[in-house]
Amino acid sequence: MSQSSTLSPAPAAGNRSTIGSGGAPLLVIGAGPKAVALAVKSSVLRAVGFDVPEVVAVERDRTAANWLAGRGWTNGRQRLGTLPEKDLGFPYDRTAWGDPRDPVTGEIARRMAGFSWASHLLDRGLYARWIDRSRPQPSHREWADYLQWAAERAGLRTVAGEVRAAELLDGGWTLTVDDGAADLTVRGRGLLVSGPGPAAGVLPADGTRVLDTAGFWKLAVEGFPEWAQTVVVVGAGETAGTIVRELALGQDRKVTVVAPRATLYSRGESPFENRYYSDPTGWAGLSEADRQEFIRRTDRAVFSQEIQSDLALTTNVSWEPGRVIGTRPADDADDADNKVAVEIAYGGQHRTHRADLVVDATGGDPLWFTRLLGPRAEDALWAALGGSLTRERVERSIDASLAVAGLPAPLHLPNLAALAQGPGFPNLSSLGLLSDRVLARYAPGVRTDDTAAAEDRPGHRTAERITASGLNHMDTWGAVQR
Repeated sequence: MSQSSTLSPAPAAGNRSTIGSGGAPLLVIGAGPKAVALAVKSSVLRAVGFDVPEVVAVERDRTAANWLAGRGWTNGRQRLGTLPEKDLGFPYDRTAWGDPRDPVTGEIARRMAGFSWASHLLDRGLYARWIDRSRPQPSHREWADYLQWAAERAGLRTVAGEVRAAELLDGGWTLTVDDGAADLTVRGRGLLVSGPGPAAGVLPADGTRVLDTAGFWKLAVEGFPEWAQTVVVVGAGETAGTIVRELALGQDRKVTVVAPRATLYSRGESPFENRYYSDPTGWAGLSEADRQEFIRRTDRAVFSQEIQSDLALTTNVSWEPGRVIGTRPADDADDADNKVAVEIAYGGQHRTHRADLVVDATGGDPLWFTRLLGPRAEDALWAALGGSLTRERVERSIDASLAVAGLPAPLHLPNLAALAQGPGFPNLSSLGLLSDRVLARYAPGVRTDDTAAAEDRPGHRTAERITASGLNHMDTWGAVQR
């Protein structure tokens, strides 16, 4: 049985654009931080008179579910890897929606501050305690509470169910949603894909001795088995880091991390590196090679400084360079107790490591959403990319609104926007800027590129400004820990 559902936003208070949002909402797959940030900014903009679309999230569970135990990405007790002050409105750029001296832009900033992390703590009566405890990083469960609080205040509308298909139709997007009882049809003007998608890795998980990320956290919530004393973790990013920390410190197990590079590198978090996460002005002016190197150094296959500090407290962690190419039951006489043999390739040589348990923490498939696309959407995407659908082509095609350029209706892919638009968009580093970029797409006349923001900022400097001595001076405005 199929049921059609066209969701319409509430009317905005006035109109500050020459072309309206078309009455249809902006659809978001997943009700996580990006959806909540967009809903908050949309509600604020509409309240002061901008005609931007309402945000409707399609979520199979509940708001911020991936930050809670039971969804396969955490046990809820892990600490947030980003400063909580980098909240739903950060970096609170007053230039995004007009002259910063305009009272309307001041009102936007004031209203956005009402959705900040500090406002959440004040509302919960927890602000003084948080300050007195030296502003500790919140747990994932506490961060989820913040997101749910903000979503409720902003009036985020959600459609309960799982997206089965996404198709281009009549200049917009149509989603087929399975709510467990029927197929719903939800229509919107634009579509944003958020979240990591299903856990995917390099190894086939068997649910017992070889686990993916979801399987690991499910086991951690249910109770970690005593027989799993030695564990191999595959991967060296933040997903792997949280698993290693839980195993080594929370469960007191011996952990070997298999990483693709020489060691377990720390994430670069100096003010100069952080600046591009908060304010990507000048990012597009860097060479592609430099941008790729920056992302590798600061965001991919690196552990955060906090995780590295925690792991320094234990001797339970070792590492091996290489790539895991397969697993098999250990067949040695000494390993008759169901150990797993992990096959590792490095430097043209193969070696074997034995462990009780293997966890593949290499993350999700960034192109997971393509399996949802209908024939028209897939054809249009191929045409926009100028060839086959690859991660590299998609990353290079992302425009200032974090959408694939050249499609008949916007498909916003912030998780793939780092290379073209700035390293903070795939993560939690600049949720306020993300929502500015996306929603400005639907308010003609509002500039969204980083040059516009820099020009409007008093005393601005960009990464391209070269002094007479030939040195590249970079503004450190907004530089804080990610």
